[in-house]
Order: sequence, then C-alpha cells, then structure tokens
Amino acid sequence: MSTTSTPLPGGRLGFLDALRGLAALYVVVYHMVLIPEPDLALPYWAGLIAHNGGMGVTLFFVVSAFSLFYTMPLRLREPSPWLSFFAHRFFRIAPLFYAWIVLTMIRDCIVFDASHSFGQILASATFAFNMVPQGQEGFVWASWTIGIEMLFYAVFPLYFMLARDRGSAVAMTFWLLIGWIVVQALLAYFPAIDPETRRMFLQWSFLRHLPVFACGAIAYHCFVPGGKVQEQAPGTGAALIAISVFLFTALINGWLPNIFGDLYYWQALVFTSLLLGLGWCPLRMLVNRVTAFLGRISYSLYLGHPTVILLLGPIYAWIYRHGWDLSISFLACLLITLGAAILVAEVTFRLIETPGIEWGKKLNRWLRDRQRVASAT
Repeated sequence: MSTTSTPLPGGRLGFLDALRGLAALYVVVYHMVLIPEPDLALPYWAGLIAHNGGMGVTLFFVVSAFSLFYTMPLRLREPSPWLSFFAHRFFRIAPLFYAWIVLTMIRDCIVFDASHSFGQILASATFAFNMVPQGQEGFVWASWTIGIEMLFYAVFPLYFMLARDRGSAVAMTFWLLIGWIVVQALLAYFPAIDPETRRMFLQWSFLRHLPVFACGAIAYHCFVPGGKVQEQAPGTGAALIAISVFLFTALINGWLPNIFGDLYYWQALVFTSLLLGLGWCPLRMLVNRVTAFLGRISYSLYLGHPTVILLLGPIYAWIYRHGWDLSISFLACLLITLGAAILVAEVTFRLIETPGIEWGKKLNRWLRDRQRVASAT
C-alpha cells in the first residue's frame, strides 16, 4: 500500500467526526431504553442492538486516542507543546462539564429532592472522581467517561513517547492488557476490600480502559505510518468495514471466545477495524453531513442526552399506552428523543463549548507570544 509524500497535515478528518456522531447516536439509543422506569419495550429487531449501545463509549475512546496522536505533530511545533496540549484539552472538556455539574445539582434538587456533598463536587470539578472508591461514575450522568478521558490526557505525554511506531504501539497495548490482568490478580490478596468497591473498580477503573485507548494509537500508526498519511485504499477499507460488522455481530450474539480475559476488549478490535476501514473507504452511508454534524456536537449530545431522556419519560409512557405497533412506538420515541437532544446539544455547543474552545486558543496564543518574547530577550 503506497503512501503520499505529504507530511502529516493535522487537518480535520471527516470520518472521525462521523464516528463520533455514530458513537453518540448509539449511546443515546442505549440510554433511551434504560433510563425510563420501566425500561422501554423493544421490538425484536431492535433489542439486541439497542441493549449493546454502551459500546458507543468504546468507539469514543478509540477515536479519542487516534485523534490525539493525529494532532500532536502540529502541537509539537509550538514553543511549549505539552503546555499547549493540556490547555487545549482542559478548555475543550471543562467548560461544558462544569456547566453540567451545576445543571445536575439543580435537576437533582428539583426532580429527586437530592443534593451532592462537597467531596463529590470537588472530585468532579478536579476530574479526580475515577480514583475515588465507589465514586468512579461521578454524579453527572454518563460522566464516568470524562473521568477516564482526563486521566488518559494526564498520561498521554508518556504514552505518546512510548507508542512511537506501529510495533511499539502494539507492544504497549499488550503490556497494558497484561498489567490490568496482574492488577486483577493482586486484588485477590486484599479480601478486606468491600465487594461493591471491588466491583466498581473492576468495571470503571481507568486501568481497565487503557488498552482500548491503546488500540486508537495502533490505528493511527497504521493510518499514518512514519508520519505520512496513506492514500485511500478502498479495497482494504471495505474489507475492514466488513470485518468490523462481522465481529460486532459475533460479539453481541456471544459467539466470540474470551481470549482477553474480558469480552470488552473485542469492542476495541471492532472499532479499530471500523475506524481504519472508514479512513480508507469513507462510505457515504456512514460518513456524510448528518453524521459529521452529530460528531461536531457529540460531546454536548453525550452529556446532555440523559437529562433530556429523563424529562421525556412521560411522553414515552403516553406513546406506549396508545397500543401502537411496538416498532412504531419505539421509532416515535427515538425521533422525539433525537430531536430534543440534538436541539439541547446545539445550544450548549454554541453557548458553552465553542466559547470554551476559543478561550483555549486564546490562552495558547498568549503562551506562544510570551515564549517568543522570552526567547527574544
């Protein structure tokens, strides 16, 4: 497979936006089924797929690592690349998350007559909650992923240096997997740990998810070997898309062997294959204006949709009470949910996310200017 002679441009990749949009859409469907009390009844054709919508988060993780590797070469050209990296990441994530901390406190007070302790608020505000026993989920709904993402950002400089090429990226993936296996084995020597604390650690710990991020690094080094962007290879891309669909089907049906000690890691292979497949063969049915738009607002859509679904609960109940065909009821709820969640996401994207990104850019420009002045003197 040939490569171009053009250096890595760092420009926006449409298929990454599309994958973010598809991931967000899948998580929305998943939570739309599970958040209402009771769970929404599903038609047969939707059941298996909808109940596995949590996999959308795994896709987010793989895409996130790929994106960080892809944009890092441009950031390395700046006077203080790692300071620039952390400033950009903080202002990309924190403003919207802080807004939802406040909104969640208001919502929980009004809807559930509940409050949150100072410790919970501090853990969320400092993004440290993944390291708090039984606090890994955070109190902002769906925010457990934010705790993991921010820890990955914290270790990313080291990981970027260690996973410097395709071979080292593969090696790091397996070392991280082995490390997690060792951590689980060591837990047996601490029988005094509360069973719920142990369960939550095994499910939500940042260490469990590191091998998934590592697969994004492998995908990057396959897509950009030696810092050169590969030309599109439609045949290879189409094959990888087909492989990802097959593996996804096998995974949700329970056909795959548990060779990694956790079936979760098959998800990383499914989405690594899909990412590379769409990178080399961007099918219009998956990579288009709609999915790219959803990808653009995916962070706002991800954080905002659980509350939207909660508030739509009475409407779901009304639709299902009318005795329509189960497929019609489900699709009606889905259309209403997407319409409301996308509207809220677009508002928070424009009013909070976009200004936050601009603040990060302004800070980086200020840091560059200070560095140049210091160098000149």
